Amino acid sequence: MLDHSYESAFQNLALEETLAQSALWNEFRPTVRLWVDPPAVVVGRFQDVKAEVDTAICEQNNVQIARRFTGGGAVFHDDGNLNFTVVTKGAEGTPLTKLHEKYLSIVMGALGKLGVKASFSPPNSILVSGRKLSGSAAALGTHFTFWHSSILVSTDTDLLERVLSPSRKITSTRFIRSRWQQVTTLQAALGKPVRIEEVKHQLARSVEKTLGISLEMDDLRSDEKERLASLHAQKYSSPQWNLYGNCKENGRKG
Repeated sequence: MLDHSYESAFQNLALEETLAQSALWNEFRPTVRLWVDPPAVVVGRFQDVKAEVDTAICEQNNVQIARRFTGGGAVFHDDGNLNFTVVTKGAEGTPLTKLHEKYLSIVMGALGKLGVKASFSPPNSILVSGRKLSGSAAALGTHFTFWHSSILVSTDTDLLERVLSPSRKITSTRFIRSRWQQVTTLQAALGKPVRIEEVKHQLARSVEKTLGISLEMDDLRSDEKERLASLHAQKYSSPQWNLYGNCKENGRKG
C-alpha cells in the first residue's frame, strides 16, 4: 500500500498514470494508494475545462486545474478529500459498472464502520441520504486495470459548488459532461469532525476484508520515481494537457 501524496495535483496525477503503466514492467506489484490533493479541480480526460470549471474562481482561490488520464466527470479536491486508487495487472474482464460496484463496496464497508449507511448509485457513485459522497473513474488497458475514487470527508462544499458551477448549466459541447449531483461529506453525515487518518485506517481494513488480502506499506521504487518525473515534466505540468487535453509525450499525443 502506498500512503503517498504530493503538494501538487499535477504530480499526484502523474503518479496515478505511472502506477497504471507499471503493469507493463517486470517488477509490477498490485497497488492500493491513499492520497490527498491540495485544492484542485480535476477534470476527466475527455472534458472541456470551460464547460466544467469556473476558472476565474479557481484563480482567485488558488485552486489548481488538472486533467487525469481516466474518463468521467470533473471533481473538486482539497485536504478534506481522500482519494483511493487500486491498480492490478491484466484487465479483469468485468463490465465497468461491476468494477465500480466491486471497489465502491470497499468504500461503503469503511463508511459503515465509521457509522454511515451508504448506497451504491450506478454507474459510479456512493450516496448518503440521496447526496453524493463518493465517485469513481477507471481505465482498462490490455495489461492493467486501474480504478480510483474520491471520498468527501470534510471537503469545502461551498467552494466545490462555486468552482464547478458551469457543470450545472446545459451547454452545447462535443465533450463528456459531468452529471451534477447534490453532495455531502462524511463529516456532515456524522455531525462531528472526522480525521482523514481515521478514514484511511478503516478503508485499509475494508480492502483487506473485501478482497481477502493483507496490505503491506511500501514506497515508490526508483524506476517509478523516474517515470513519474518524466510524465510530470512532459505532460502533467503542461497547460496544453491540463486545459485542452493534448500534449506531446514521447512523440505521441496524450
